[in-house]
Amino acid sequence: MSATSDSLDLFTPMFKHFRRLSAADCFTQAYSVTSHPSFFDHCPITTSIDLDESLGLKPISSWSLYSCLFSNGLYFLSNPFTSVGQHQWIHRALNDYARQTKTSVGDNSNNEQLARIRWATLGYHYDWTNKIYKDDDHTKMPNELAKLCQIIMHVISSSTNCPMMQAEAAIVNYYHLNSTLCAHTDHSEYDALTKPLISYSFGNAAVFLIGGQTKAECKPSPILLQSGDIILMTGSSRLCFHAVPRILSDPLLKEILCEHLDDECCWSYIHDKRININVRQVYS
Repeated sequence: MSATSDSLDLFTPMFKHFRRLSAADCFTQAYSVTSHPSFFDHCPITTSIDLDESLGLKPISSWSLYSCLFSNGLYFLSNPFTSVGQHQWIHRALNDYARQTKTSVGDNSNNEQLARIRWATLGYHYDWTNKIYKDDDHTKMPNELAKLCQIIMHVISSSTNCPMMQAEAAIVNYYHLNSTLCAHTDHSEYDALTKPLISYSFGNAAVFLIGGQTKAECKPSPILLQSGDIILMTGSSRLCFHAVPRILSDPLLKEILCEHLDDECCWSYIHDKRININVRQVYS
C-alpha cells in the first residue's frame, strides 16, 4: 500500500540523518554560502544608516544578505556582528535575559541555575501548555533588542520585498551540544504570514532544517548557522516546519570570541553551548 500524503514524512528521516552524521560531515553537508553557493541569491543592500555602537554591528556596507532559493521567503544575513558585538549579545543573554522569572527553571535572578536553563521569554510571554500568547502576560521588551531588530528589519526591508515587523516577543533558547529542537511550525502569532520572524545565533554552530508546510510536502533543506548569523522567515516560509537536529562544536568560536570574552563565567558557558534569540510580532 502506498503512503498517503497524511502519513508520508519526509522531514524525520533528514532529522535522523543529521543526528547520526559525524560533526565534520554535518559541516560539509549543511548548506552555506561558501559550500553551496547555487542555493543562495545575493541581495544587494541599498540602504545606509547610522548605527548605535552598543548594538555591536559592523558597517552596513560590509553586510552580506541572501535569499534562500530552497525556501520562499527565507533570508540569510551572514554574521553582521563584530567579535566584541557577539560578546555583548552573549553577555546580555546570560546576565540579563536569563535572570528573570519566565524561564524554563523559574526564577533565575542570581544565575544559580544557568547550567540548567533551556529557554527564557521576553516581551509577551509564550504559554507553552496552551501554545498561545496572552495579552495580560508580558514585560517590556529590552530596548537594545528592539533597536537591533528595527535596524535589521530596516536593512532587509529596504533591500527586498520583506515587510517590517515590531519586536513584541522573544524566545531565547539555550542549547547544549547534545540538544535538539524537534520539527514544528510557529503559528501562534496573529497574521504570521505577513510578519517576519528574526532568529539570531551566537556561540557554537547548528544545523537548521526547513521544509514545507506539511512534513510530506518536500524534503527539508539543511542550513549551517554559525555565531553571529541571522535568518529571517517571512511569507510562506513563516509557516514551514523547521528543526535543529544538531549543535556542532565550532573550531572557529574560540578564535572569534575568546580574546573578547574577558568574563570567565561567560566563556566557560558558551564554549560548549549555543544561544538562539528569535523575535517576532505577536499582534497585528
